Amino acid sequence: MVRVSPRDHARVGARAAVILGIAIVPVLVAAALGELPPPLEITVGNETALVARDTMFGRLIRDRDLHAEFGRLLDVEGKVLRYRAYPGRILLNGATAARSTPLSNGDTIQVIDGVDRIEGTRRVVTLLEGLRPGNPQRTLDTSQVEEIRIEGRISHKSVSVRFRAVGDVTQPPAVALTFDDGPWPDATPKVLEILERMNAKATFFVIGYLAQRHPDLIRAEIEASMTIGSHSWDHPRSPRFADLEPHRILTEMSQTNEFLNSQFGLQTSLFRPPGGSYDEEVVHMADTLGMRIVLWSVDPRDWTGAKTPESIADAVLAKVRPGSIIDLHDGGGDQWATIQALPRIIEGIRAMGLRLVTIDE
Repeated sequence: MVRVSPRDHARVGARAAVILGIAIVPVLVAAALGELPPPLEITVGNETALVARDTMFGRLIRDRDLHAEFGRLLDVEGKVLRYRAYPGRILLNGATAARSTPLSNGDTIQVIDGVDRIEGTRRVVTLLEGLRPGNPQRTLDTSQVEEIRIEGRISHKSVSVRFRAVGDVTQPPAVALTFDDGPWPDATPKVLEILERMNAKATFFVIGYLAQRHPDLIRAEIEASMTIGSHSWDHPRSPRFADLEPHRILTEMSQTNEFLNSQFGLQTSLFRPPGGSYDEEVVHMADTLGMRIVLWSVDPRDWTGAKTPESIADAVLAKVRPGSIIDLHDGGGDQWATIQALPRIIEGIRAMGLRLVTIDE
């Protein structure tokens, strides 16, 4: 028989206790881990995030510093009227939710910024005082005119404007001769000589860069008491004038005005768009410059090469009536046929008992 000493008993007991302890630790750890619930998997924007299972919607917003930008209120020109006008939203699964809402696995959080909005518009109709020509003006006829303006409801900035004749029309016993595309070194002096010799007045729609190149001809028109209007700065042909970019249209009109004013002290209120091309935007831009659009009612197309003095005069006199505006040219090329036709045109108009006036008369 093997006898075990008390010391050996103690050693065996200690060893058993160690083994038992080692066996219990994993169990305790496993038990402890088993008590923690797995995290929630949610989507924030375009990213996946893991958060504690007891996380509330508001806490997530705070912890991740989520915020939606405000939308701005803009005027009709795109300038800011109010910066913090339209609040953004933070959505839970595509809808608004209370900040105390507990999150669930698979939830989606979206940050939606506020959208910029443009102020609304209103239509303002004003009956203008007195008798006026149309705008665009095609004849010398006058009537009462309504201004129909679309403007910002808050800023009152103008978006568009048009004019409408109302009531009875007054037709004057007069006709206006107008000349486009000058000043031209060869043609303009000859046209002025005929007009002065026959004691007739006319309106010259000048091209800005040509007026800059030939200021002596502009001075001659002023000294002869002719009326001067604008025909744009450089007469763009393609695309048509109304299809140009808005800033180009405004520049074409304003640059000629500024030159005529700075060099000759002229404040012209008349604008004839190249080719007669216009729309409501062109009318509106001219109106902002204090101008009206002037077109015509009689056009013999004297600028075409096949025209003769006789065909030009016949075309004019066949269509002239009280209040007519006649479109002729003193620039853009050789205008010999128009120059030769001019005396007969003037005599024919006077034979009808009609006066020759400028547009602004």
